[in-house]
Amino acid sequence: MLLSASTDNSVAIWDVLQGECRQRYRFPSPILKVQFHPRNEKMFLVGPMKYAAVLVQIDGAHSIVPLDDESDVNVVASFDRRGLYIYTGNAKGKILVLSCPDLNVFASFRVTTGTSNTTAIKSIEFARRGECFLVNTADRIIRVYESGEVLACGKEGEPEPIQKLQDLVNKTMWKKCVFSGDGEYICAGSARQHALYIWEKSIGNLVKILHGTKGELLLDVVWHPVRPIIASISSGVVSIWEIGRASCRERV
Repeated sequence: MLLSASTDNSVAIWDVLQGECRQRYRFPSPILKVQFHPRNEKMFLVGPMKYAAVLVQIDGAHSIVPLDDESDVNVVASFDRRGLYIYTGNAKGKILVLSCPDLNVFASFRVTTGTSNTTAIKSIEFARRGECFLVNTADRIIRVYESGEVLACGKEGEPEPIQKLQDLVNKTMWKKCVFSGDGEYICAGSARQHALYIWEKSIGNLVKILHGTKGELLLDVVWHPVRPIIASISSGVVSIWEIGRASCRERV
């Protein structure tokens, strides 16, 4: 099964083997993100623009994911690795952890910039292995947290990130951030050019910068689940990067 979002504000479920659309759902605004539940193919999460996230059952039932602030609808949302919780983040830097599927708030905390100032949450991504997740924020810093510590801190907690990653020279803003398949590396794609930055999660050192064609803007990045291969999309072209060679192997 494949879950997709399109520019007509709709979400579709496809039977990949048959090449047929099994079901289609329409929403009131463009869709920022769709995600199947990691362990339940009959449930998925939708992030409509300017609306609260929606937890949808394939049979048609749905639930609105609660907001921390009803006036702030610039929300990003993601299942955790096992689908036990949904993490949401808003423009005021507040992250909620809600149990799934009953959507009770289990933990919460606020991302700050070192002072009392907050920074907007742009995306939340989980590693396929381990208990870590990253938060990409408007202050151009990628923060890595351990979900166990966040849950232990409870509501209005103050968990500390185990790592902070950024481009200290160019102050790059990040378009998309992902973990490697084993969760030991983090790759971030620049929002200003086709460039990929790779850090080692454990010590936070920048190990590689991969440069694509000049003048291209990066749209998306994904890391292979098992192999050290990254795919990036820009200008309608998919570039395949082999990390050991530190070069683009193929453009499709």
